Amino acid sequence: MAQIRLVLAGNEIWPLERPDGMPNIVSLEVMCGKDHMDVHLSFSQPFEGIVSSKGQHSDPRCVYVPPSTGKTFFSFRIAYARCGTKPDLNGQFYENTVVVQYDKDLLEVWDEAKRLRCEWFNDYEKTASKPPMVIADLDVIQLDFRGDNVDCWMEIQQGKGPWASPVSGIVPLGSTLTLVVAINDYRGNNFNFSSISHKCLLRTNACESRVCGEVM
Repeated sequence: MAQIRLVLAGNEIWPLERPDGMPNIVSLEVMCGKDHMDVHLSFSQPFEGIVSSKGQHSDPRCVYVPPSTGKTFFSFRIAYARCGTKPDLNGQFYENTVVVQYDKDLLEVWDEAKRLRCEWFNDYEKTASKPPMVIADLDVIQLDFRGDNVDCWMEIQQGKGPWASPVSGIVPLGSTLTLVVAINDYRGNNFNFSSISHKCLLRTNACESRVCGEVM
């Protein structure tokens, strides 16, 4: 059971003020995977406390930073299938509440709780990060992150693609060209994405345009 440190002043109980010189959270970033979230957490100075999922301190797999580590940067992985991770019934997000305990033994009023949420939509966005917030009495702050992290690009290649050389100059009339539209899961999540181009728009020098049809 967590202990709460209090001081007794006269007949009243007062929580201690946050001591000077304690480390602060500098950044908190999350990369959402298919079955887990990767968390990157950095502090302003060496951190000697504990980071774990809320209510899961007895499970070693859910204690991500053990006490007395003395580092300023930590990376750890939270599985969706354990450590109190809660799924959305509609399958649109997973969330896990992480407690940052600054003392290695005691849970105190300046400790922080962060609810990390990986959201899944039909659009693809870059990784999102939120600046740290100081939370009193372990109020939970929800941080949302997008789960789809892919790059998309297009190039015209000389000859038959998709592995031909890109066009770099004037092309003779009648030359064989390949239009390549590609996506890349640059974080290596191995989602095996497929892509579809709904419309192919061609523009001439006179700024005219026509729809070329659907390309798979």
